[in-house]
Amino acid sequence: MSIKKIFNSSFIILFLGFIISTAITLLPQVTRETRAVWVSTNFRLDWPPPTFDQEKQKQTLVKIFDDIKFKNLNTVFFQVRSNGTVLFNSSFEPMSPHLTGKVGGKPNYDPLKFAIEQAHEHGLEIHAWINVVRCFSGTETATFQDPYHIAQKKPEWIVEDIRDGAKSFWLDPGLPEVREYLTELILEVAKNYDVDGIHLDFIRYPGKEFDDEFSFGIYGNGLTRDEWRRKNITSLVESIYKKIKIHNKYIKLGAAPIGVYKNLSGMYGWESFNEIYQDTREWLKKGIIDYVAPQIYWSFDENTRFDLLAKDWIDNSFGRSIILGIGAYKDNVISQLENMIDFSRKINSDGIAFFRYSNIKDYQFARFEHKTLPSLMNWINGINPDAPKELTANILDIDKKEIVLKWKLGEKNSDDSLSYFALYNLPHPAAELLPDYLLDIIPAESLTHMLKIEKPKKINYYFALKSVSKLWNESVDNSNISAVKFDELSLLAKLNDTVSKPLLINKDGNAILLINSDFADEIKIYGINGNSKKEITNKAINVGKNIIAIGSVGNGITQLAIKLICTGKEFELKYNRN
Repeated sequence: MSIKKIFNSSFIILFLGFIISTAITLLPQVTRETRAVWVSTNFRLDWPPPTFDQEKQKQTLVKIFDDIKFKNLNTVFFQVRSNGTVLFNSSFEPMSPHLTGKVGGKPNYDPLKFAIEQAHEHGLEIHAWINVVRCFSGTETATFQDPYHIAQKKPEWIVEDIRDGAKSFWLDPGLPEVREYLTELILEVAKNYDVDGIHLDFIRYPGKEFDDEFSFGIYGNGLTRDEWRRKNITSLVESIYKKIKIHNKYIKLGAAPIGVYKNLSGMYGWESFNEIYQDTREWLKKGIIDYVAPQIYWSFDENTRFDLLAKDWIDNSFGRSIILGIGAYKDNVISQLENMIDFSRKINSDGIAFFRYSNIKDYQFARFEHKTLPSLMNWINGINPDAPKELTANILDIDKKEIVLKWKLGEKNSDDSLSYFALYNLPHPAAELLPDYLLDIIPAESLTHMLKIEKPKKINYYFALKSVSKLWNESVDNSNISAVKFDELSLLAKLNDTVSKPLLINKDGNAILLINSDFADEIKIYGINGNSKKEITNKAINVGKNIIAIGSVGNGITQLAIKLICTGKEFELKYNRN
């Protein structure tokens, strides 16, 4: 890996101590927790930006992933199908016009491939989010009228729905050929892209009023219409699950059902079981889905109460993962996010998901002080990879506070592939590798990593690595522990206490200057060899204590002359090469 690549993926440690809000008492760190966010591409809600400049599109997505990582989230539901167009190379449906301005237009990059690469480089899990049964809504009529849109290619599959004055178009899931089409479309993603999961949305009917007289008349087989519709949706989920798992058993299948399965006592919300025919508990019971992220988009104070619904989903998980969907777009919900995270942990959910990215873009999570790995799904039966070995940590540039880490692979990898390394920053060399000490997630392609410690808080730093599989199984053992020592910090502490002038030290043949300044200033450093004087470096210094890496000063130099430009102060220091 090139140094440029290393620097692009560098992790900047801004604060190594606790950041504690005065208004909130933080609970103990969880061991694992899926922290997901929906990134919506329909109508350009979160991405792409309103430009056809594809470099700007890519840059914007990188910034989104930068921010998601900075917020200590770990999972992205990235929307790749909406309104009958897609954001991947498909043999079934045309590319979204949001990229090039034309339905089916070919951008100079593959959006889903790029998103996957960026997510994994950022240490994030990524699921391809797919609007399944609904194939068009909104006012972009040019998209709907395009000859390659599914509504134009297969009008006999399409049912128009008008609800609250808004028109939308849906595929009829009562037709076996529709279920087969959707299954193959989704399987195409699983086969061609390194996604961690498939995330199903709108895998339902629009409501009770749906014109499926034709399909029900042919395929009803004596069931009531309600039973038959639920059976159709369940059959579609099962078909998708089985085909994906045959191709790759490690791809997770999830769905985002409506938040109310059936109304609890006193509630009057829209029911997924009776109104839109999602029998999610049957999916969980049959084991034809790995997780659900129910859209519990209410507060603690509404009739459809967040806490009661969340507990109802957890109590009926049938051993599969429940990730609580939170409606961060609502003012009365976003004001309760921290309490919702607390409640999610209290009832032992597998995590939370926020709808959607733009609604949390400017939000700073108090409860996500530390990083954490996504929750495990043990029924997928992943294997723990071998630990890395021969970890070394060295200060590359003391002036820039840069540390370079290097290591080697273990003897073998697990069958679900080595995907990441988990980097831990330990308080002392005998410390256990607890979740609180997780510092970064590094892609497995890297055997070198750069850290930049802006403000070292201690003299000794201790690092260790674990290998991590695609399913987030960590190696049982960790690498050796490698230490970095900032000797300069102990000397720096003496400045203005016992030492009134700058200190010059020689470390591994390189000169390092420690200086305290009462003002922001400019410093010039000269090397003196007999009667000759040569400028070595010229740098800005800050108010307070500064560490300046001078480097190798050249043969014959016995003294250094130090001049502060603004204050006019001058010093001469002896230089001992040994």
